[in-house]
Amino acid sequence: MTDAGQLARRYELDWLRVLAFALLIFYHTGMLYVERWGFHYKSQYLSSTLEYLMLASSPWRMLLIWLISGYAFGSVLRRLNHWRQYSKLALTRTVVLLLPLMVGLWLIVPPQLYAEMVQKDGLTLSYWQFYQAFFDLSHPLFNDYRRGVWPHVDVNHLWYLRSLWKFTLVLLLLAPLLYWSPVQQRLSRFFALPLCWQLLGCCLFLFISRYWLEGDAKRDVQGFGYFLLGALLVGQPPFWQKLAEARSWLGWGCFGNYLLLCGLYYFYTQPALLPSALQPLLQICLLGSFVLQAALVVWWLLALAERYLNKPHRYLNVANRTVFPIYLVHQSAIIIAALYLTPFQLGGALEAALVLLFTLVASVVFVGVFWYLPWCAALVGLKTTHVFSQWQQRLGYALGLIIVTPLALTLLL
Repeated sequence: MTDAGQLARRYELDWLRVLAFALLIFYHTGMLYVERWGFHYKSQYLSSTLEYLMLASSPWRMLLIWLISGYAFGSVLRRLNHWRQYSKLALTRTVVLLLPLMVGLWLIVPPQLYAEMVQKDGLTLSYWQFYQAFFDLSHPLFNDYRRGVWPHVDVNHLWYLRSLWKFTLVLLLLAPLLYWSPVQQRLSRFFALPLCWQLLGCCLFLFISRYWLEGDAKRDVQGFGYFLLGALLVGQPPFWQKLAEARSWLGWGCFGNYLLLCGLYYFYTQPALLPSALQPLLQICLLGSFVLQAALVVWWLLALAERYLNKPHRYLNVANRTVFPIYLVHQSAIIIAALYLTPFQLGGALEAALVLLFTLVASVVFVGVFWYLPWCAALVGLKTTHVFSQWQQRLGYALGLIIVTPLALTLLL
């Protein structure tokens, strides 16, 4: 394995991570207002035009997050040389990822289900009455909402944490093979190929997975593919050099294909404009444009960030620390705000602005509370600067493992 000390920190990936998660707040707010895309709660002010703006980020936003997550984990893996280190990393990552997920399942996500049931089923219970029933896994109130980790206890937007934990375990098992010298030599030759061939490989992978798979399987296969790709990019300087050289044509490719994607989507949503015999061809072209945009934009953003964001900043560490807890709470804040603003009929623009404002304030307050509670910071994934003694750390991880073991077993079985 490559000496970790020889790998310069890629600050641009830290910046992209912060920006990508920040984009989720705007994206999930937009989901309240797009007309044809499903969401847990919908505003009364729906727009089909907004869907074209959402298409600017929909193909690539999660793939970028997965690639950055894979690179970060790959950087850690390259420091490991013994099975005990792998085991310790598996245990610590289990606590770090599943403890906030457990908090999310039982405390943060339920308001989303409450809002959904108020809108779809006309639920008239107060939230407190609803929440009391929520802990009864066989309660008849939730007969139409049995899907979840446990009956009606679902991950919603926190599916990323569930998948990230599983991907982490798989990559730990694969690590000895991936870092075997013959495999590394072949990977180096692959990343030395012209960038267009690498893009073609990514497009084929995305196209096949989106065409043949459905639901969670499609999302997880694509996510793991880019998570693995991110891990493999650690210590591959030829790739980053080629990316820098291709920055211009990648950008023009993204712009041109976005226009094509919007045009194809327009005809897809207006089936009467085309003969029925052309509909299957249209769907194939739309899928092809979608996956091409996904591959192009991820590469282009990496190239732009390498050029303009590859530098530290005094606020970057703070921003990186707050990303996790804000991600944890943001979608519930969005939906809570929308639920309680709906009766006022404020109009779409004002309502959306207030939803964003409430989400920002709620996120800052949420982080601020746990910022000064270092003993509780791990519950929401906030990295604290408080220095714990060795026995305190061991006790914390032991208690965390006890708490998350039922969830871990449920997710694995």
